[in-house]
Amino acid sequence: MTTNDPYADHAHMANHWWWRPGWQVGTRFYAWHLTLDGQDEVHALADRYAESLRNVPTLDPIPSRWRHMTLQGLGQVEDVDDHTRDSVIEAVSKRLRDMEPIRSTFSRAAVFREAIALPPNNPPSYAELRREIRAGLADVLGVAPEAEAGFRAHVSLAYSNNDGDGLAIRQILDSTGVVPATATFTTVSLIRMHRDNRMYEWETVAEVQLTST
Repeated sequence: MTTNDPYADHAHMANHWWWRPGWQVGTRFYAWHLTLDGQDEVHALADRYAESLRNVPTLDPIPSRWRHMTLQGLGQVEDVDDHTRDSVIEAVSKRLRDMEPIRSTFSRAAVFREAIALPPNNPPSYAELRREIRAGLADVLGVAPEAEAGFRAHVSLAYSNNDGDGLAIRQILDSTGVVPATATFTTVSLIRMHRDNRMYEWETVAEVQLTST
């Protein structure tokens, strides 16, 4: 599908669980995420969509504890020593010190090529947050990992596990009665994650507060 809209629906879905270069069972990775701890309205919205999609075999619904918004990778754990990790945490904390919490509304789910996702109503706010995190990484590493372009703020609801009919899934989503959800994000988390079980699972390494008032 050719479009300038990063949230445009895809007519055909593909398997998300192919192994990216450098990834395998046992890989552990540091990344900055927004978790959904305490975001009850967003979980209720996600649960409503999950119920509608429960009979779609090509989708793996994401359990509530593993729902998140990916912001920025740091690197594989084996490549980031503890001193560098801790220096990054300190640098990112300084960069985010003057940022305000982000309040968003979520409603219409989008059909991505490899996932069903909830876009926020204010993607530029998350792009700005990511730029500040990247600046913190660059303060320590000299340059931030990953490309700045191509970021697409979203909370994933389900991952595609095979080829799928995006148009049929779009119809299911459109027939789902939902109530828009609001969320306020006050904390950014550095997590240590893996995907050994065909799901992104993690432990939290550090939390940085958005504290500007």
